[in-house]
Amino acid sequence: MVDHRDAEEVLERAWEDIPSAQNQLPPRLKQKIEALMAATAGAKGFKYLLVTGILAKAVNPEVHPRAIQAGSNLQGAYDARSLCHKVVVRFEKTKGNLFGLSNEPFVNKALRHPEHDKANPQLRNKKMATMLHDALELVRTAREDEVYAALVHVLRLGKSSADTTKVTAVAGEDDLAVSIRFIHEFLRMANGGAGLVAVWAAMIQLTDDDAEVRAYNPNQSDEYSGTIGDVEVFVDDLLISATECKHRPINLDDVEHGLRKNIGGAEYIFVIADGFHGTQEKAIRDRIAQAGKVGDVSLVEAQHEFPTILKVMGPHRRKRLGSAVAEILQAMREFGAAEGASTLWNGLLKK
Repeated sequence: MVDHRDAEEVLERAWEDIPSAQNQLPPRLKQKIEALMAATAGAKGFKYLLVTGILAKAVNPEVHPRAIQAGSNLQGAYDARSLCHKVVVRFEKTKGNLFGLSNEPFVNKALRHPEHDKANPQLRNKKMATMLHDALELVRTAREDEVYAALVHVLRLGKSSADTTKVTAVAGEDDLAVSIRFIHEFLRMANGGAGLVAVWAAMIQLTDDDAEVRAYNPNQSDEYSGTIGDVEVFVDDLLISATECKHRPINLDDVEHGLRKNIGGAEYIFVIADGFHGTQEKAIRDRIAQAGKVGDVSLVEAQHEFPTILKVMGPHRRKRLGSAVAEILQAMREFGAAEGASTLWNGLLKK
């Protein structure tokens, strides 16, 4: 009932219209949207349903914006969960923390119903539930231009909030134990491999002031088809080192693929965080050792060797580790992981 490609296009257009669009919103709808977007405790799921309902209505005027499941009895019911997870969540990850950076907002108990109804006794936050119900009802009866204006306004408010949330590191004395624990705990978070790339790139960046370190998102490898590693190091525009980072267990095919890419003969490093695939450890070590006889190829095991690298860095560089990791993740547009890194780092420094 709501075409996802159309929804993606509408979202991008509304985002581009943030600076220029004049919101001709009915005062009551504008007030309720702003109250919902400003809410904090217990309102994250409601924010996602708000933007999803408005987006669905903007794409298809026949949609009922209060519907959550296609099986709802509301006329115009559609699958809001699918639209949110496949379109809204993916869109948000490229823009910043607009609504809460949730990977699966509809897992929220308040959104596990066929439709949103302020009279639902299972909804605990009665005030926000009522606010959302009334806002979506106003969207249902709004003109098409007002619905689009509502979408632009929601995105504008989300962008404003994201822009004022800076990733910072608390000033204070860092030590080796904090850095080691930060890396250990951060690499346990699910981030599709981007976290390992950011940690490795940050350590190189902090220990080599003369080099330009470029980190590429392993989750968007097609975009960087001209690269030979997840992290590349340049000196005077000359590629001197490349690293292939594997957060999952590395296999022999990964090694062969990396070696084939390194046609220029730069230093090539395999950084691994979760060991070896199956029984391939000996074959992988042998292959890397063989390649190392004719070129500068090596294997770095994060669990065993990162602490040594951190010792070499010294306290003056280690104290910048958390903020460096967060900044690299932001540049890779991994805003959720960046926020996680900053929160973890600041929390460890406060202990």
